[in-house]
Amino acid sequence: MSAKKSLEQFALSLKQPHIVGICGSQRDRSFNASLLRHAMEAAGTKGATTEIIDLASLNLPLYNPNLESTSFPVEAADLKAKLMAADGILITCPEYNGFITPLLLNALTWSTRGEGGMYDAFKGKPIAVLSTSPGAMGGLRMQRSFMTMLSDMGAICVPSHCTLGKAMAIFDNEDLTLQDDRSQKKVSTAVGQLLHFARFEANRDKNCELMQSVKGAENAGEYGSVH
Repeated sequence: MSAKKSLEQFALSLKQPHIVGICGSQRDRSFNASLLRHAMEAAGTKGATTEIIDLASLNLPLYNPNLESTSFPVEAADLKAKLMAADGILITCPEYNGFITPLLLNALTWSTRGEGGMYDAFKGKPIAVLSTSPGAMGGLRMQRSFMTMLSDMGAICVPSHCTLGKAMAIFDNEDLTLQDDRSQKKVSTAVGQLLHFARFEANRDKNCELMQSVKGAENAGEYGSVH
């Protein structure tokens, strides 16, 4: 059997990764929500299974540690479970004062609480962060601080910054589809990088000693119970 044929058979035998997508915007006609849909469609075209979680529809209360023992939101538990089950996570978010939105921060905070380890949904998990904005920088300040936060939670951040500036010019005014060729290529590259890592995650032996040590090790700042 030729080497090329062996590689083709090996590729066909691989489990395709499951990607979960979330957006930090709840604005009507959000550019970042449209960016998420475009990126997730690209992931599906490249072979991944995909699921978009609408954070706004979860109606999560503002995080309050008092709720953990009395009325932990079912939606928060479901969100954490879906993030844990994903082989990769794709996040789009606008920039609010150089940081992520309150909607996204609250959802991620809830996903570090409840059953399981604090960062079980993020440890060793490849995550791609994409953003767009009407300004020229496209949310770059937010991405820098957000990726630091995700790395501290144990995530593997896709290295390229996919920031799309001048959103009003690159998205169609009517249906908000991404029209700009250069921006489409940037998104395709970022999604391809995410799937590269996620495909490895999907086909890794989850019970191997190395993976168990990674998942079980405490991160700096992993404080566990709230007092």
